Amino acid sequence: MSRPGLLLVLDGPTAVGRTTTLRALADVWPDRRGGTLLEAGLDAAVAALGPGPASRLAPLLDRVEHGPAGSVPRLRRGPLARELVAGMHRAAATWAAAGFDVGMDHLLVDAAAVADLRRVAAGLPLLVVGLTCDPVVLEDRERRDGRERGRAAAETAVLAAAAAQATAPIHDVVLDTTALTTEELVEAVLDLVARAERDGRLSRR
Repeated sequence: MSRPGLLLVLDGPTAVGRTTTLRALADVWPDRRGGTLLEAGLDAAVAALGPGPASRLAPLLDRVEHGPAGSVPRLRRGPLARELVAGMHRAAATWAAAGFDVGMDHLLVDAAAVADLRRVAAGLPLLVVGLTCDPVVLEDRERRDGRERGRAAAETAVLAAAAAQATAPIHDVVLDTTALTTEELVEAVLDLVARAERDGRLSRR
């Protein structure tokens, strides 16, 4: 492998479709893009902690805090979450530097996380795709899938704050997953990657 691989980041709140889309992309990547799309995002990083991290290590990863009725829950990040994300960035960049395409499901919670990603991805092709969804639909998915209540809203608020504070756009493109199927999302991402390559937007950053 003589050339570095692509770092493809899917950034968005829980229940927006990050993991499902990434895994579906990995399934079709060999036929549609050639080679393999390695998964090196949040799910893989948390799984690397071993069995039972949700109970044993949850306080050190993050937690959702609920305020008065009607208020938006708050996401509190713990020290292990930041360390885990920093290591995740470096593992993904190492694989990409070795020539593998790498996909990351992510939650870019603040300027520090964005800066760290871009710092370790310097010299690599990087495409950051933001995934959004209507809040009502997101809450319904959260409830239907048995996820922690309020996490989607808390993560959406954190992402909005990070975008508002950023001095430059965090995402190269944004996709609204409200009404898109997984298959449609996969096609949209593949099309974005192809167009970014043609337009020269996948520069070595």
